[in-house]
Amino acid sequence: MNSANSFAFLIAFIDLLWLFALIGVPALMSATLLGVYVPKEERGIPQVARIRRSFLLSGSGSALLGGIFSILAYFSSGGSEGWTLALLLIPQALGLFVAWNFSRRQALALKAERGWKIPQSSKRTAYIGSDRESAATGVSAWAYLLHILIILITVALVALNWDRIPNPLPVHFDAAGLPDRYAEKSIGSVYALTILQSLLTALFAGIHFSLRRMRQSLDPSDPQGSLRRQIQLRASNSWMLFLISLIVTVMFSWLQVRSTYDFRGTLPIGLAMAFLLLLMIPIVGFMIYIRRRGLEDEGINRRHGEDRFWRGGMFYFNPQDPGLFAEKRTGFGWTFNFARPIVWLLAASIVLLPVAAIIATALLAG
Repeated sequence: MNSANSFAFLIAFIDLLWLFALIGVPALMSATLLGVYVPKEERGIPQVARIRRSFLLSGSGSALLGGIFSILAYFSSGGSEGWTLALLLIPQALGLFVAWNFSRRQALALKAERGWKIPQSSKRTAYIGSDRESAATGVSAWAYLLHILIILITVALVALNWDRIPNPLPVHFDAAGLPDRYAEKSIGSVYALTILQSLLTALFAGIHFSLRRMRQSLDPSDPQGSLRRQIQLRASNSWMLFLISLIVTVMFSWLQVRSTYDFRGTLPIGLAMAFLLLLMIPIVGFMIYIRRRGLEDEGINRRHGEDRFWRGGMFYFNPQDPGLFAEKRTGFGWTFNFARPIVWLLAASIVLLPVAAIIATALLAG
């Protein structure tokens, strides 16, 4: 496969994954309609199906439009990657923004027309038992030692083969897997990926610890059943988080080895895409599991279920909630409570992780 074909194939593959997350996942969530809670007895009515179908069609139309523009840009610009990406992603992002807001307004209008209300109770029940009991079926925090072991093995392999590492060292590759930037061989340049890998592992482990310690808000009408479902939901989410982080760790170790002492002139794009595809397995598996177990509603009707706390149906903002996390309205897992100041620091740290890795690499290289 030549460079142009590799670039096109990789971009198309990543774009499909991105579109699945933005269009497919929200459309598959039965408990909510574009971030608006739908009562169980109303989820099968034609109006709900029509709004979902409208969002899918308009979102898919935006995706197709971006694809057409990107093809035209690629050939008219002589294969410019920048123009191809810009005219692929910008029309898709704008189109999805319009599709989401239009369909969400329809959902809110239907909510007002049908009188949808989130079930409320005068009682509140919270689980205050031990962390061990509440997360008994989830992944143990000790499991993240496997990530550390993989990182240490990678560091040792690179160190033992230091003399085989080329100088200058390729530090950046284009979409076809060909090196397009080099740096002098040093601790910083050689172990740049390991630094980023370690930061990502720390981030995943931190999220794991935080989710295990979230307060469980139970259904007052069925506290025991609600506790059981909460444990199932958190256990499945911890497995998904662990598997994603493990795949990312292995992928970075492979990149570290292949781009240093085992470098063969190019990085195999096909194997890189295989890693990306592997990331979809725990995500799709999690979605199938919670739907079959009937866990989609768990938590949505209680502590943070009201629609007014969800800005645009996606961002949770509830000053009355002391918690840092909330179950997502669209998608899976948890999201931040953006009403808490510390959350903005956490979000900034996530965004700045690659920058921190670059700075650390530059300091070590110097």
